[in-house]
This record gives sequence, C-alpha cells and structure tokens, in this order.
Amino acid sequence: MKKWLKVLVYTVVTLFGLFVVLVGLVFAIFDPYSFEDMSRGGICERSGDVAPECAMPPESAEKVLAALLTCDAQFFKTLDEEKAVFERANIVAHPYNLLDAGEPRTSVVPFSQPVEAYGLHLTGYAQQAVPGKSDYAWGFYASEQPDEVERALDMARNDTLAANPRSGAFAITASDTPDFPGTRLGCRVVGAGASDVEDLPSIYDLFLSRDISTALSDKFDLFVASAMKTASDLGR
Repeated sequence: MKKWLKVLVYTVVTLFGLFVVLVGLVFAIFDPYSFEDMSRGGICERSGDVAPECAMPPESAEKVLAALLTCDAQFFKTLDEEKAVFERANIVAHPYNLLDAGEPRTSVVPFSQPVEAYGLHLTGYAQQAVPGKSDYAWGFYASEQPDEVERALDMARNDTLAANPRSGAFAITASDTPDFPGTRLGCRVVGAGASDVEDLPSIYDLFLSRDISTALSDKFDLFVASAMKTASDLGR
C-alpha cells in the first residue's frame, strides 16, 4: 500500500475514533430524554404501546410511602422504580469533605409541585448519611401537620405486610426546615440498626433531574465540588 494511502486510512480511522469518543462524551454529559415524560405512561405512548412498561401499572406515590414505613433498603428500590411519579425536580446535593467520614452528606429534593399520597401532600425529600458513624436518615416532607400525617398513615400501614420491623426507626415530627413547612416523616437508622444499609444510594439515581445533564455528569460535578471543599478544609 502506498504511503499516502496508509496515511489517509490512519487519518480516517483516527478521526472516526475521535468522533465516537466525542459522541460518547456528549451522551454521558447530556441526557437526550431530559425533556421527555419518563413515566411508564409516557414511555408506553412513545413506543406505540409495545414497550415492556405498558404491561405495568402507573407509578404510585402511595406504594413509595408504604415502603418508607419499613425503614429498610427495599425502600430505595421501590423509590427508584416509582420515581417518575414525583416528576422532574431540582436536585440539591451538598458537597462534603471526602476525607472526613464523620461529615454529613446531605441531599434535598424540593418537588416542582406537591405529590399526593394517602391524602397527604408531599412537598420534598431529603436524605443524610454519616458513613463514619453508620448513621443514615431519609424521608419526605408533607404540608400537613404531624397529627394529620399520623391519621393518614394509619391507612398506609394497612398496606404493608407487617408493622414497622425497626421499632423507633420511623418518626413523624414537625418540620424544622423553613423551605418545607409542615411535617417530616422518615427513617433514621444508626449503628447495628443500619446493618442492611451500607450507604444511601446517590440522590441522582432516585429522582429525575430537571437539568439536561445525566446522573453520571451530576455525580462527577458533586465529586469535583467535594474535592474542592476537601482541599479548602485542608488549607485552613
């Protein structure tokens, strides 16, 4: 093969390889479905009623709330499966010191509009992990008052197979967060009580973001912000 032809072939192959890498990076950073309805109904409609989701019931916030009562890792699987019911939201994950396992790692998700479940109006979700102490907390905020939440959850408890297996893990308290007036209903497990919760899933995997970026890109941004905070803390 002539030298100029070899150079041409190598150039074409190299350029094609770079193109593939660039396309991969674009899809890793930008979510092509960011403006699509990702509920089962939306997916079914776009597929012409042939997608596997068409055989499944619509997403249910009540199913998620019932799963919350058990205060175990199964809740996160249920939330991941039903997350489209909460629509797209502005996910806020606070950076943390990567070298300090005792520093809380907090994430908050204010919903774009209240989501109804068992007559309650859920306005947001929050979770916090302190891996160094095996201390994990997660739960929702509702606009109703604690006594109203307690009455509404009597119905949700009937939807679970048994009473809460972790006595004291689930709590209903008045919210102390100005952004979420009303009530916090959620779980906290610590130490031996957190045996099946090795860590909390990434908030970017549990909810749909309103940003055009992918969950992978958002996780990378959080890592970079946390690395910067770590460097800042070391420099003090």
